[in-house]
Amino acid sequence: MIEWTWVENSVLYNDSPYVPPREIFQAACDELGRYFTQNGAKYTKSNRKIKWNLGAARLEAAFWSSHSNIAGEWVNLEIVSSIYAVDKNDLDKKGYIYADIRPQSYNVYKIDNAKFTEIIEYLNGILETARLFNSKAGIRQFLAERSVTEAKFLNKHPNNHAFFERLPEVQPQ
Repeated sequence: MIEWTWVENSVLYNDSPYVPPREIFQAACDELGRYFTQNGAKYTKSNRKIKWNLGAARLEAAFWSSHSNIAGEWVNLEIVSSIYAVDKNDLDKKGYIYADIRPQSYNVYKIDNAKFTEIIEYLNGILETARLFNSKAGIRQFLAERSVTEAKFLNKHPNNHAFFERLPEVQPQ
């Protein structure tokens, strides 16, 4: 488990049912951003997004919440991860790669080190997955783990095909 201390005076120390869910959500996002920026990621507080440049690919993890949050019970933190080509030439939608990474949700009301660690481990797993997108061999490994054919991935969107063709066969050392 990760030992982590919230910033001083964080609402995450307060387990009152009267703390607005939006404040808990923002504080949880800020702590995740603070954690990952220690290792070179960039966090944008205004749109609650962490970005990692990984070589040919860039990973973005956006944090979304819900209008169905219940003060004192439930504060949704949904992580929506997207992979983009760093070289966006000849690609549309800002170089978005259609990798079909499923979002993951967590209840961050009364978040503790165990829940924080669970979220960090999930994000680290997505980060490792995104690193596979730096070579054709890596993408093939990604597809094999999901039982998806290379042809299906390449035909999903023209960006996928163009991005794949630019990549080296194996990850450069």
